[in-house]
Amino acid sequence: MSASEKLAEARFFLELLDALESRNSPLTRDATCEKEASYLLSAILNALYSALEQAKPIIGVDALKKYKDENTSIFKGKGGLRNITVHDRHVSPDFSGYIPPAPNAVNFDMRAKPKLIEEVEEFTPDGVIKVTLGSSHYVDLGTGLKDLTELCFEQFYRLREFLRYHEVIT
Repeated sequence: MSASEKLAEARFFLELLDALESRNSPLTRDATCEKEASYLLSAILNALYSALEQAKPIIGVDALKKYKDENTSIFKGKGGLRNITVHDRHVSPDFSGYIPPAPNAVNFDMRAKPKLIEEVEEFTPDGVIKVTLGSSHYVDLGTGLKDLTELCFEQFYRLREFLRYHEVIT
């Protein structure tokens, strides 16, 4: 297993989380959107942590520790979100719904549309506009509510840049 493979695994789960939010309905038969968001959070953070651990022989313990120290809300030992959701309990969203952006906030969502959503749109008849206003899922990291999907994408991009900087991935 390599850091690159673990990042690909995280990206897979990120696309499912993004699709879950876009669909505004569960991806499976036996769970709620909130429960699936919890499962995907656990999978994403664990894959990111594994990518970091896979990089340890290349970047060294000191660089790894520094990265974790800079991202304590996620990777801080027993109190970090990753440890809690993987080892203690699933972290359910603290709030699911719509929170309007702050005044004058600009959100440039440059994510590619999830394939699951593209496939559904292919079956929508021409001329029909389907608008789905789904709820987002938020977790409280001690500094207020944070959009779960945004949090996971931010962590993914941050780790990917860190691994590129240390020449673990290209």
